[in-house]
Amino acid sequence: MGLVNMGRAKQFDEATALGAAMHLFWEKGYSATSIQDLEQATGLKRTSIYNTFGNKRRIFQKTLVLYRRQVEELLGGIMDAAPTCQEAMASWLQAVIDMHFSEATPGGCLMILSVLESSQHDQETKDMAAGLFHYERNTIQARLQRGVEQGELAPDFDCQAVAGTLTAASSGIMVLAMANYSREALEEIGRATLGILAKD
Repeated sequence: MGLVNMGRAKQFDEATALGAAMHLFWEKGYSATSIQDLEQATGLKRTSIYNTFGNKRRIFQKTLVLYRRQVEELLGGIMDAAPTCQEAMASWLQAVIDMHFSEATPGGCLMILSVLESSQHDQETKDMAAGLFHYERNTIQARLQRGVEQGELAPDFDCQAVAGTLTAASSGIMVLAMANYSREALEEIGRATLGILAKD
């Protein structure tokens, strides 16, 4: 019993430290984050960081895995909960906007930040970032296809193309947010984007 409890405690500590590292990368970016910064954020010594997570790049990649899991849960929850395609996509774009302005998610989307720092990353890291965007597009496409089957959208509605457009729009909104666009301006863009879901 004691060994099991110790194992759980260690796992919890590692998860907490990884979450702290994720928020640090989120706030400062990859290149501006030092191992000393990670020591301060996680409360771990340098040797403990290396032994537990690996070098700086490996730590960052682990935070991307954690971040992707969180985004997938958010996106999946929105797609499942919304009664219509229009509401699902509106809620998703609103969530993207809210992410930028939330104190809990400094700097907006961690994947977008990673893409903008692409010169700092190897191919594995770039592929991890691209993987989330592919997942987003596929999840949106599946929800749009369900909308077609349920009669919300026209039978010839191009789910694949529109899913790609909505994915691009969500990324574009995040980049514009980083350029200090106001919430009101971003929400206006979101509403205009949703016009592609109009049923002829």
